[in-house]
Amino acid sequence: MADLPEEESTQRQYRWDDAEWGNAEQEQIPQTRSGARQLALRALYWESANPGQLSEALSQLGEACGLTTQLRLFAEQVAQAAVTHRVELDELIRENATNWAPERIARLDGLILRLALAELLHVEDIPARVTIHEAVELAKSYGGGQSYRFVNGLLDAIARKRSLEV
Repeated sequence: MADLPEEESTQRQYRWDDAEWGNAEQEQIPQTRSGARQLALRALYWESANPGQLSEALSQLGEACGLTTQLRLFAEQVAQAAVTHRVELDELIRENATNWAPERIARLDGLILRLALAELLHVEDIPARVTIHEAVELAKSYGGGQSYRFVNGLLDAIARKRSLEV
């Protein structure tokens, strides 16, 4: 592929085509906040490979998944908080992931953690126990065999240190 001038290459919009997710456009996700979290996770995954593309990811994936406007706005709020507060959230993960070097954390596990921490710390009126439960369910669906245990333990530890009711 010919090199594009930097200005052109940074403005290119990418379509969702990552084989790791299968036929994401055809997969039905529930019309619930759980579904919105799935949308947010997929958008974060896309954005991790194509920095600066979060809005495009949310738009394309939200349309493909057919979520209501209200659920798409929730997905956007959580995903945007995860990107905006990335440094803070990654530091929290690093500080609390005892015996785990950041580079050993699988990309999806890290994104699930970042998404859940963004919700815990930057989205109001959602009980910590709900956020943690939803993150564990995402880890069961999208992570490795033991991801859910890692996600649960880390989020629980952070919530307790922050005196959040779990």
